[in-house]
Amino acid sequence: MVVLFLAILGSQLGCELPPSCRNSCERLYGSGEDQCDINVPDYEGEQGANRLIIECEAVCDDAMSNAGTVGSYDPNSNEDDDVSIANEKQAAMWMDCVQDTSCENLNKGYCQPHY
Repeated sequence: MVVLFLAILGSQLGCELPPSCRNSCERLYGSGEDQCDINVPDYEGEQGANRLIIECEAVCDDAMSNAGTVGSYDPNSNEDDDVSIANEKQAAMWMDCVQDTSCENLNKGYCQPHY
């Protein structure tokens, strides 16, 4: 209830909420305002996008429950399709990347992984 209130209040005040697994995944795959509607084979339409959001959020939430270091993870690259996030530091970098990168560049593969 508190989160919903803060989301409504933030949107009325023109404030952006800090990145979260949920809003990062919605930015990638949602089709609303300021969302990128990234298409993934076998996940077509609204139902497919909803499945992608749920799977993406689950992977991100799992990473957030693990301590660790950034290591060699670089979300600002689009060169490797076999990228995963394993811990909270990597997940935080990924969320920041998704929120700060244009949809055009997200569609070009930046801010991996995409699910």
